[in-house]
Amino acid sequence: MGSEKLSGVSVDQMENLVENMMWFWGNLYQRWRAAAEDEYGVDAALKLELKFIGSIGKSHARGIKSILNVPKGIAGFIEAYRFAPENFVEGFRISEQTDKYVVVYNPSCSVQKARTDRGKREFPCKESGILYFTAFAREIDPDIRLSCIVCPPDDHPDDCFCKWKIEVV
Repeated sequence: MGSEKLSGVSVDQMENLVENMMWFWGNLYQRWRAAAEDEYGVDAALKLELKFIGSIGKSHARGIKSILNVPKGIAGFIEAYRFAPENFVEGFRISEQTDKYVVVYNPSCSVQKARTDRGKREFPCKESGILYFTAFAREIDPDIRLSCIVCPPDDHPDDCFCKWKIEVV
C-alpha cells in the first residue's frame, strides 16, 4: 500500500474507516443539498447540483477504476458501483442481470424518507441521477447506456424509490 497514514491499521479497522468515510461523504452531500434548499429553494438547489453531479460520477468511477482495475462492460460497472459512495449509504440492489445489462434499484432511500418524515416532499433527484449514473457508467465503459425506470419526482412503489437500467449497446 505504501501509505504511512495507514501504517498499523488492521484490515477490520480499514473496512470500518472506509465505510465511515463513505457515510460521511453521503452525509456531507445531503447536508449541502439541504442547506442549499433551505437558503434558495428546491429548484435552485437542484439547479446547483446539476452543475457538478456528472463530474462527481465520472470522478468516482475513475478513482475506483484506477484502484481496482475493473473491466469494461456490465461486470465492470457492477464491480465499480459496489464501491460508489452512494451505494454504501443507500445499499442499491440488483433486480435483473445479464451480460448485456443490469437493473439496479434503491429499495429504501434514507434521504427521501428523512425528507418526508420532516414534512417535505421528495427531492426531485431524477435529473441528478441520470447525470451521475451516466457519467459513472461511461467512465467504466463508453458503450454503456443508462435509462431511468423510475425516480422522484416520479410516483414509485414504497419498496423502490429509484430504478435504473444500465446496458452495453
